[in-house]
Amino acid sequence: MDDAIKAAISISDTLALDIKNSNYQNKINDINADSDDFNDVDGDKEDFNNDTRDITLKKLKQQKDFDEDKLIQKTTKAYNDIVTSQMKIDKAAKELEIKNKELEDTKFKESLGIVTSTDLKSTELEIQNLQNTQKSSENRLKDAQYSFKVLTGKDVTEYSLEQDIKLETFKIDGSIDEYLDNVIDSYLKYTEQLVKLNKDYYYDSDNKVTENDVDDEKTVTENATKPTEADYSTYEAYMDAYNQYENDTNAYTSAVSGYLTYLKNKLSAEEDQTSLNENKKDFKDQLKTIYTNLLTSEDNINYYKKNIELNNEKLSNAKFKYDLGMITESDYNTQVVANEDLDLELRSEIATYNTLKEEIQKPWIAFS
Repeated sequence: MDDAIKAAISISDTLALDIKNSNYQNKINDINADSDDFNDVDGDKEDFNNDTRDITLKKLKQQKDFDEDKLIQKTTKAYNDIVTSQMKIDKAAKELEIKNKELEDTKFKESLGIVTSTDLKSTELEIQNLQNTQKSSENRLKDAQYSFKVLTGKDVTEYSLEQDIKLETFKIDGSIDEYLDNVIDSYLKYTEQLVKLNKDYYYDSDNKVTENDVDDEKTVTENATKPTEADYSTYEAYMDAYNQYENDTNAYTSAVSGYLTYLKNKLSAEEDQTSLNENKKDFKDQLKTIYTNLLTSEDNINYYKKNIELNNEKLSNAKFKYDLGMITESDYNTQVVANEDLDLELRSEIATYNTLKEEIQKPWIAFS
């Protein structure tokens, strides 16, 4: 699985794009910083722009880490699904073998008049159903193997896959609410920084635009007087006055535009804050559900383990009875397959538990 994960990471177009996004954003940041210097942007605005660019770049780099975690989880799940599918197919083959033996026994019993032709037809239908299920399972496995090759570039049919699956239980020490708040804050770290940066900037009195500012500029526009060349001794002086007149004429329109932009930015900051707050609530609600499912999964794992222990004892007893001729070979083999069913259920539950554990620790996997 480790090799498969490394291979998936190496050929991922998503991760390659994440790297390009960061590189391009870095270049864009440099160009915009130079532009601010060239245009002599005032201190507060320049600081705001620099901080915005810095946080945006960090957020893009964080997204690459998030996408890598998602890819690792996706590859792990795909790998485990293939292994489980192969195990189920192997088990189904044993079931089919047992049923075929039962069919032979039933045919023999029918010849002796012990069972009816209806019993024979019933066994034949069970075999047909098992064959259909087996064929469908094999086709789904082929699809899964193809998808895995697209994901990782690895052809799993050329490898021997490890059937064991590790279980490391996860416990939250202390407050669950506090733990969930912390992982959500980690997930939304740079989003929250951008929201705070915008709110701080647009609510700062130094950057505030008011209706009074607009009214002042309106007065300037209303009082603008167009100069004439006769009023000035040189053409240069006249042009300076005329340019000032143009500026005064447009002062009100510019002020209205600036005021509207300010209001929109301020409203956007409020909307972003509200969206962030709602997302935090929704994410926490989802994570609490995931944690509840995690605890349920752990209980299921413990149940399956105890059930397997009990059935191992039953299997041992069945082997003893089979050796004494008290039960048939088919009866014993049926018990063996039943035990494999429990092993598969345990394996699937451990895979589910591990996925839930990853989603609790790395919520960006759950929210992708």
